[in-house]
Amino acid sequence: MSGAIFRRVPNKLAQLAVGRGGITVADAVKQANTALDGLKDTSISIIDEKLLEIDRLFGPGNPERAGLSLDILYEKASRIIDAGGGLPDSGLDECARAVCDLVVRSRANRICDWDAIDVHIATLKVLRVQGQSLSATQRWTVLKGLSDVTAKRAGEG
Repeated sequence: MSGAIFRRVPNKLAQLAVGRGGITVADAVKQANTALDGLKDTSISIIDEKLLEIDRLFGPGNPERAGLSLDILYEKASRIIDAGGGLPDSGLDECARAVCDLVVRSRANRICDWDAIDVHIATLKVLRVQGQSLSATQRWTVLKGLSDVTAKRAGEG
C-alpha cells in the first residue's frame, strides 16, 4: 500500500495578501464591487430591453397580441429572471417568474387571460421603477397578489 503524496498548491490570493505590496480585504472588496457595477449596468440594460419588448408585444396596446405565441412572453420573462441580479431586492426576477408561471398554467389549462397578463406586465413595470424602494413586506405583498391572480385567472381558482 502506497502512501498518499500531498503537494501544497500555491494560493495566489494568499500570496497577494501577505506579500509585499499585497492588497487588503477592503481593497479586494472595492475591486469586486467595481467589477459588479459593470455587470449591473448590463443586467439593467437587458431588463429594460426585454420589458419594452414584452410591453410592445403583449401589452394592451397591441391589438394583434392574441395571434402571438405565449412562448415568446415566456422567453422574454426568462431573460429578465437571468438578468435580475442587476436590480437586487426589486422583486423583478420573482415577478418575471410569476409571468412564466402564468404562461405555463395558461397552456396547461388551455386558456389565455389577457387581463391577468396585463396585471403581470403592469407589475413588472412598477417593480422596475419602484421595486428597490419597497420594503421586503411590500414586495412580498405584491408578489403574493400576482400568485393569487395567476391561480384565479389561469383556471385554478
